[in-house]
Amino acid sequence: MSGLVFEKALKASRAYSLIQNDIKSGLSHAYIISSGDDDVVDEFFTLAACAIHCENSNSACLECPECRKILHGNHSDVFHINVKREKIKVEDVNNMLSSVYIKALSGRKLYFIHRADLMNAQAQNKLLKTFEEPPANVTVFLGVANESAMLDTVKSRARTIHIDVFDKETVYSAMLALGCDGELSAVAAACSEGMLGKARKIATSPEYAELYRSALNLMRGLNRSSDVLKYDGSVANESNIGAFLDVLSIIIRDMLVIQSRPEMLLSKHVTGEIAALAEGYSPLALAKILAIINDTRRQLSLNVGALSAIDNLLFSILEVRHKCPKS
Repeated sequence: MSGLVFEKALKASRAYSLIQNDIKSGLSHAYIISSGDDDVVDEFFTLAACAIHCENSNSACLECPECRKILHGNHSDVFHINVKREKIKVEDVNNMLSSVYIKALSGRKLYFIHRADLMNAQAQNKLLKTFEEPPANVTVFLGVANESAMLDTVKSRARTIHIDVFDKETVYSAMLALGCDGELSAVAAACSEGMLGKARKIATSPEYAELYRSALNLMRGLNRSSDVLKYDGSVANESNIGAFLDVLSIIIRDMLVIQSRPEMLLSKHVTGEIAALAEGYSPLALAKILAIINDTRRQLSLNVGALSAIDNLLFSILEVRHKCPKS
C-alpha cells in the first residue's frame, strides 16, 4: 500500500475521532465501517491501523516504523481480506479465522474485511462465533456500502461507525492537495456527492474539463432567444447530459455566491469570468435557474427528449433573467 491521499480529510472526520476515542478507552472486538465510498473506506482502514499501532501516541504519524509497515502492507498483525471487493465465500472467512487465535506479535491483531456486505449469510454466520467469543487483542473491521446486506446478528455484535460525506470545500481542497487542476477540482467538488473517491475519478477525467468549458461558454454566449439555436443541439448531443447539468449547476452556484460570499467560490481559477457573468444576473434569477436545472434533470429521467428538455432549459434561463433583473 502507498501513502494516504485523503489523510487530512479523514483525520478531520467524525469517524476517525470515534476510533481515536476507542483506542484510548478500549477498542471493541468488531466494527462496521459504513460508507458508499469504497476508496475512502480502504484509506480509513489503513489510517485506523496506523492509529492503533503508531509508536507516536497513536497519532497515525505515517512515519514511524509501525506506520511504515502498515503503509507498505507488510505488518505482521494487520490483515486485509477481499481487497478486490469481490463476493466473499465461506472458505475466505475460514482462512481468516484460522489465524485469529494465533497470538499477536505486536500486541493487537487487526482484520479488515473490504466490502463485507458481499458476504453471503453462511459466510457471515461463520463470523458470529468469533464475535460472540472474541479472542483477546483481536479487532475485526467490516467495511460495508450496504448495511442492509448484513445480518442483524452480525450488526448487533459490532460497533457501527458511519463515514459521513464531505462538504464541497473539503472535497475541493482535497483535490487541489492531490495536484489536480483547479477547474476539475471545482467540478469534482460539486459532482461527487461528497465522496472523495468519486471526486478523484472526476478530477482526473479530461471529459469533465471539456464539459466545464462548454458550460462556461454557454453562459457567456446565451443572451437572446436566437442564441438558443447555437447551443441546444450541442448540449443535447452530449454523451453525458447529466454530467453537463452538474457542471452547469456549479457555474450558476458560483455566480450566486460570488455576489454575497465570494470566499465560498468553488471555481477560484476563473474568478474573473464568474464575476463578469454574475453581473448580468440577479440572485433571485440564479436561484430560480438552479431550480430549473433540477427540473431538467427530472424531465430527462422521465425520458423527455433531450433536445426538447434542453430547449426548455435555455429559454427558461433567458426568461428568468429578463423577469428577475438585477437592480
